[in-house]
Amino acid sequence: MTTTTFPRTRIALRLLSAAFLVTALIVSGGTASAAKKKSKAPADSQEETPPPAAAAPAEETPAPPAEEPAPAPAAAPAPAAAPAPAEEPMAPAPAPTAKPAAASAPTAGKPEAGAASPQRKRAGKAVELGLSPQTTSYAADNMGPPVANEAPAEDWGFKFHGFFRGPMRLSMSSETGRGIQFHAPPVTPDLNYTTWSYTNNNPGPWGEMIFQYGNNRAIMTMAIASYNISSGGWRELQDQLGIDRAFLTLNFPDAFGDVGKMTWNVGVFGDRYGAMGKYDGGAYDTYIIGRTRIAGATGTFDFDIADDFRLVAELGGGAKMDVPRWEKYPYTSWQPFPGYEQQGTTLLAHAHVGAVYANMLTLTLHFMYTWTKDAMRTNINDKTDFPSSQADPGNDTTLSSPGSGLPDAKAATRDGSMRILGADLRLDGGYLGIGYLGFSSIKSQNAGVLQDSIEVIHSQGGWQFTNNYLGDKGDGTVNTIALQYTFSLAALLMRPQAWWGQGADFTAQIFGIYTWITGLDEKYTAPGAFFAGITGTDGLGTKKLKMGTQLLYTPLPVMSVGARLDWVQPNMDNSDHTFWVISPRLIFRTEFVTHEQIIVQYQYYDYGNWYNKAGNGVASTNLPGGMPWPGLPYPYGQAGNLWVPTQPDKHTVTIAASMWW
Repeated sequence: MTTTTFPRTRIALRLLSAAFLVTALIVSGGTASAAKKKSKAPADSQEETPPPAAAAPAEETPAPPAEEPAPAPAAAPAPAAAPAPAEEPMAPAPAPTAKPAAASAPTAGKPEAGAASPQRKRAGKAVELGLSPQTTSYAADNMGPPVANEAPAEDWGFKFHGFFRGPMRLSMSSETGRGIQFHAPPVTPDLNYTTWSYTNNNPGPWGEMIFQYGNNRAIMTMAIASYNISSGGWRELQDQLGIDRAFLTLNFPDAFGDVGKMTWNVGVFGDRYGAMGKYDGGAYDTYIIGRTRIAGATGTFDFDIADDFRLVAELGGGAKMDVPRWEKYPYTSWQPFPGYEQQGTTLLAHAHVGAVYANMLTLTLHFMYTWTKDAMRTNINDKTDFPSSQADPGNDTTLSSPGSGLPDAKAATRDGSMRILGADLRLDGGYLGIGYLGFSSIKSQNAGVLQDSIEVIHSQGGWQFTNNYLGDKGDGTVNTIALQYTFSLAALLMRPQAWWGQGADFTAQIFGIYTWITGLDEKYTAPGAFFAGITGTDGLGTKKLKMGTQLLYTPLPVMSVGARLDWVQPNMDNSDHTFWVISPRLIFRTEFVTHEQIIVQYQYYDYGNWYNKAGNGVASTNLPGGMPWPGLPYPYGQAGNLWVPTQPDKHTVTIAASMWW
């Protein structure tokens, strides 16, 4: 095999190498420039430098500078002022305007510290076009960032952030002769995070802790995460994600002099693009552009073009650190699903360009590409012996997926790739509301052999993407439009005064995702036993729509009352596949602006006729029978399932506590 067979790989590696080389040259020049400025700065200007750094993060840093006698009196009341900055991140307004609010707190003697001077504007890291990997994966209903957005301290220090959610979720049904039955987790078609029908209306447990050490130039981030809390559930090993990411962030605020700054993340982490929410994945908790899951590097270049206009460029790349081991089906349910065939070493490259106006509007263009070219993988698949019970009827030599057949015997030996093009517009408009509008087009070729280098539209990796949208061969194009908008009545009435959520309010939110699939093979057929995503015996729905609204009234500091309505059409060509759910809820907390909340919720589901027929749907194993909705958790849908229900439940109740810090 000649080197000409790797054009994309070589181009991507050359681009990444060139980026590092340019970075090295810029950093050396920027450091020299900064040194000259510092040597020429008068003594009085050097005394003015510490207050901006101490304005926001001083309360978070355990050891304030002791060698500065002038700021010492102001540092004394800092512990008393700590609650005010802690509440600032809950504000829905842009972070840069949060500094004046802190000045109106007990630290009234520091209003100038929050002023937008040129030095202050360049301080810290560059503005990222996606959600920062330094933040937690979830936030509280768009009300606050999952981690404080303060500028890092100049001195070396330690920080600890996190988020947890502990829900009790039960669904109920009535069985003839046995009365009311209870099921945990709920038996509903929108519960599985990795299927398109997921609504995020009744999310499961989650725990995440982020540990950071560093200063405003270099900071290490390490995160521990889990989507199960062991003492309250079954201790399934794959639920415990362990050390989920570990990486180093380097900030160069003077990389481009007065024009802009630069930030690099290097290590094992995930960039998140196409999130509908301001601080997390939004109403449906997904990413229409993509969330990376690789070891590598991402550089962000932030240029101040004008007072209210910035141009941001972001590029990165990397690869999965190892290759999962393929095992014959059935596999033990506590191990991660190995895919339909041996996956190969998977690489990823991505680039983004965004224009930011007045910290209010951000328009971004996206490109992402992940691929595998691994002869070792194809050789393994060539030599793999599959039992005839798992092969296609009449062709025992065809490579097959667990529990079903792959009609194309060459699928396992072909190289795989996924190309993502997209654009999105983000609004952070204060009293105008918080909004997102995005589009993505994902073209896949033999996606089943790709590892989970990218998570996109409820699919982690190639085999899940194939299941959810492409059927058998992993070839086709998936297009998606996503919309979310949140409006606050109090923010509108309080204008031009900034609104931080510190009073009674009424908020309304609308959201929706429309997905359509093109480019499927003319001979496309949906296997009868796919694990997830198939919408019925009549095949995969090529047009999908889900939308909803959420209303929330907060009359008291300690309580909110609201409701959410979701409408889900997995197959727009067949209305029998549609279901909807209404969810009245109460939310309790200790203050208007705080970190914690307790949700008490009831849900009522109404289903189309298709869900009431036991013969519809797909079985997740080779056991006879089927289930009328895909991807249920054990014991209702995974390997070794003990019971295959004939109908989903219509009633659920939830009590969930959550907190971010």
